[in-house]
Amino acid sequence: MKTQKINRVKQTFGFLSTTIAWILMNLLHSVHLVWSDGKAGESGVIIFWSGLFITIAWAFFIIFPLSKLDHSRQIFKPQIFSFITSLYGALTYSIIVGGLFRSIDLVVAYIPLALLTGLIFGISYSLLIRADKLIDLLIRRPFGKIIFFLSPAILLFFFLWFLPTIAPSLFFRYMPDQIRNKIVARTIPKYKVGDDFETLKNSLPGYFDNGNGNMSATMPNFAFVLQVNCDKIIRLEYGKYLSDFDNTIYGKLQDKPCP
Repeated sequence: MKTQKINRVKQTFGFLSTTIAWILMNLLHSVHLVWSDGKAGESGVIIFWSGLFITIAWAFFIIFPLSKLDHSRQIFKPQIFSFITSLYGALTYSIIVGGLFRSIDLVVAYIPLALLTGLIFGISYSLLIRADKLIDLLIRRPFGKIIFFLSPAILLFFFLWFLPTIAPSLFFRYMPDQIRNKIVARTIPKYKVGDDFETLKNSLPGYFDNGNGNMSATMPNFAFVLQVNCDKIIRLEYGKYLSDFDNTIYGKLQDKPCP
């Protein structure tokens, strides 16, 4: 009976490791985008499509092989298994994406992420199936088992909701466009005409280009017009829609000489 419970726990480790790999790959990709482009604007698209592809990969390329392999073999050592799963991840990705989109350029563009996902999966899975104390704990504590297997969702919630809520300016660059838009919508109303533009600019790092000029933006459920001169906000109007206020850009406002 205990052997069957152990096997069931190890089988669920496959799905858990897949989810962990998906989340960590996206987090690392966001960091890379910020380092290279100054923001992680396209990360939302990557999160959606990578989640779809990994779900397909799990259903067709992972469940069956893992159920047939002997987990006591040397192949499941972390340094060996992670190398194998990196190559397997790249192959799986190439088959799915190549088959669906028939584009070699698309396959090549994101194959590093597929390699990274496979690497993280291999490390996670090989470590989890060898963690005898953890397996024993999950068998004896059903509630702890639920919390443990929800941990990837908790991690994603922590990154995409908790961090941008408590420290929006610090994590603004690392968020997908949808979350960045929500941070902008919460931040803009905190300012008024006469405030220092530098303070607003620092609250939304990378969002504004300079201290003089104008900007109009429309996003879901929020829009604004901002004009700046001599590093001071000289015009700021916002609402749920552009039609809620005068959204005309008055070109000469920011041309006035500084006092």
